[in-house]
Formats: sequence, structure tokens, C-alpha cells
Amino acid sequence: MPIPDFSKVWASNSPLPAYTFSDADYLTGWDFVGSAPPTKNEFDAWFKMVDEKLNWLYGQLQDTASKLYPVGSVYISFNATDPSTLFGGTWTRLKDRFLLACGDTYPANSTGGSATKTITTSNMPSHTHSVSSSGSHTHSSANVTVSTAGSHTHTAGTLNLTGRFQAGKDGQTGAFSKYADFGRGLDDSYNGSITQLSASGHWTGATASAGSHTHTVSIASSGSHTHTTSSVGGSTPLNILPPYQTVYMWRRTA
Repeated sequence: MPIPDFSKVWASNSPLPAYTFSDADYLTGWDFVGSAPPTKNEFDAWFKMVDEKLNWLYGQLQDTASKLYPVGSVYISFNATDPSTLFGGTWTRLKDRFLLACGDTYPANSTGGSATKTITTSNMPSHTHSVSSSGSHTHSSANVTVSTAGSHTHTAGTLNLTGRFQAGKDGQTGAFSKYADFGRGLDDSYNGSITQLSASGHWTGATASAGSHTHTVSIASSGSHTHTTSSVGGSTPLNILPPYQTVYMWRRTA
């Protein structure tokens, strides 16, 4: 049913003389006219008074509704009924939005936000990645250079000779034989003296460790490489909505 137009009052444009009910007439009712039927102007005056009262009552209801939901108010309901049919005025429906109290961070009447969020590196906490040993390698020795710093010498050990010194009579042999084939000895007499050395032996001991040093080795940079961690994740946006219950909402604009 459409809302009646209470601004229209019965017999407002009637050419008949206006009739005004007294309080006594109103309280007595139609009996105030006696046994004769009411005249047209009395009848018009009656319905006009009823319309005026209804118009006044409707205005009071509208005023009350305006006070309950003044311009700028939000009406929330589980029903889809447009509040303009209940309270009058002009309303705009709010859709797919949460309400957030404005303040220092969020100014009045501002909008924003998102139902989902795609995480970027700036959103993630600081962390590390483990790297596998793939990429192990060797360096070619073709470009290896060794410095000459640390040149040194080693001293020999001691040569020990064992055996007897043979000298004296004919026919005797030994390391120091008179007839050894090494030339003239120290004494050429027959009765024998020390002559040429003819012996063999072996070294004992070790060379001295003096001359400790280091060598500097330079290896070419060929073989440089990087390690790459494997990629994971599907870049699916996160749903950041809190638990919710949907309702109908309108904002009164006039």
C-alpha cells in the first residue's frame, strides 16, 4: 500500500462557507445537529477536521522518526526493507563494507582497506635460507703462482766410516793398503805407513731444520659461482577478513 498523502485536507478548496466546530459540538458528536441531517458545510468541516488531525499526527511521527534516524544515521537490519518506507527520508544502501570508527588515523567519511593481501618481502619477518652444497668446484692449477720468498739452505749430517786402517806388510789389504791403486801415500817405505784413503760408508742423522719459511700461493679467480635457493610458494593472496555476519545497511542522506 502506498503511503497516503497527508498533506491533502478534505474540502480545502470548497466554495461553501467554512463551518467551525465548537468544543461542545465536537464532544457531543453528530447529535449536535438534532434530528435534521448535517449540512454539506458541516459534513465538510467534520472530515476536514479529521484530515487535519491525521496530518498533524503523521507529521509528529515523521518528526519522531527524524529524531531516531537523523540525516547521517545508519540503519542496520536483517530485513531488506528500504528504511525510507518506514521512516521517510532518502537513504543510500551500503554494500560490501565494514564500519570503522573514525579518529586520528582514519578521517571521517574515508574509505579503504582490502579483503585480501599479497605478501611481499617487506611484509615478511627477517629470516635466513639454507643453501645446498650444489655448485662445489675446483680451480685450475694452470694459473697458480708460488712466490720465491723464503729461500734457504740445509746443512749436511755427519758421515761415519767404520773399519780398520791397514798398513805394514806386503800382501795385506784394507782401506789404507800400501799397494792401493790411489797413487803415492804419505810414506813410501816398505814397512808400511798410512797411504791413500779407499773406503765407503753411509750418512747418519738428518739435515738441519734451519731455514723455516712459507710460500704464498695465488689462485686465479676462474670458477667463481653463485648458489641459488629453490623457489616455493604460489603467490596466492591471503584472506584477511575477520569472522563476519552479513546484514543490510543504509545511510540516511536527506
